[in-house]
Amino acid sequence: MVRAVWNIHLVTFFFFLAYGLTVPTLPLYLKSQGVGPAWIGWVVALMPLAGLLLRPFGGWASDGWSRKKPSLIGLALGAISGLLYLGPLPLVLAGRFLQGAAMALFAPGSLALTSDLVPENLIGRVMGTRNLILGVGVMSGTALGGFLVDFLGFTAVWLLVLLVQLVWIPLFWRDVPETLKAPSQQPWWANFGAVFSDRLILAPTLANAGFAAVFAILQTFYPLVLSEAGYRAAWVGAFLAFYSLISVIFRVPGGYLSDRYEVGVVALAGFISATVGLLLLWFMPLPPLAFVAGFFMGAGAGLYLPANIVAVTRAARPELRGSAFSFFTASWDLGGLIGPPLGSVVAARLGLGWIFPVAITGASLTILAFLWVRSGSRLPLPVRVRTDRNEPS
Repeated sequence: MVRAVWNIHLVTFFFFLAYGLTVPTLPLYLKSQGVGPAWIGWVVALMPLAGLLLRPFGGWASDGWSRKKPSLIGLALGAISGLLYLGPLPLVLAGRFLQGAAMALFAPGSLALTSDLVPENLIGRVMGTRNLILGVGVMSGTALGGFLVDFLGFTAVWLLVLLVQLVWIPLFWRDVPETLKAPSQQPWWANFGAVFSDRLILAPTLANAGFAAVFAILQTFYPLVLSEAGYRAAWVGAFLAFYSLISVIFRVPGGYLSDRYEVGVVALAGFISATVGLLLLWFMPLPPLAFVAGFFMGAGAGLYLPANIVAVTRAARPELRGSAFSFFTASWDLGGLIGPPLGSVVAARLGLGWIFPVAITGASLTILAFLWVRSGSRLPLPVRVRTDRNEPS
């Protein structure tokens, strides 16, 4: 099973590398095509819109049909999106929507596959490693995307989005087993209802949505802030890659801490660090000082991302893991759907500089919502949790 888990880790790397390639480049491409700031956010939001609409199907498919096949279809759709990005602007919009559909299928299926294959006492470390690899993929994509645009143009980016997903499909098909032995007979809304009613799943999901919205605003409009200040696309990619690198460095410790301590406390520490980073970025928006803010933002994400995934894994019943992860990963889509359009309104009416206080406000409200939802769970908050009966506490 170790080989299968590492195969899932590697395909996760390439899938999110393809996503990372589009993070710094798509806003710049849309700007080069004459799309104004008021509309760029709406175009970027096509991906999370598709993901949000299709998450219920992705969750049902992972619980009631197959863990493996939805992930494979997601890979194929992601590759096709790269092909569409090569076309004129209408096809680029279709590609953005299709990339969201790919995420809706790949993310819950691959997470459920991983959780099925891993022992309970190792889930934090394995999910931390998965998040590290995911972060390396996004980080590599954001850095590479900026440099490719500067030296080879947008076409090179879209070709790489196509190829890095296409080449892994046969290896994933061959080396990853099917883990769904007893498909659920419940309709998707019954599974989602059971997942939604669990506060220990709902709290990390809402928190993920809030911070996804905040970071989606920054990923969409911070490139434009730097562009207006005279910085090249490579600087945009470098900043996003640095933030991702710090996030990656903290993800394995974040997973380890989530195995040893209460996951809500680990996640809260991450939320606070990320909010401090956002505050620093408001006061120091331009490189090189902006990289100080990027450190705190990345460290926070590196703690709360694995902690939230571990929280969902432990709270969800095995037969509902596909639906639980579909509901949880929909938080990224919901945040991505809310953040860029909100940023578009703010940027168009008040100017790009106002995206920073809006992001800080969103992060602060998210922390309060997380604490409020968890407070109703009646779960004690010990300093440390036991993961092995023979291990001294």
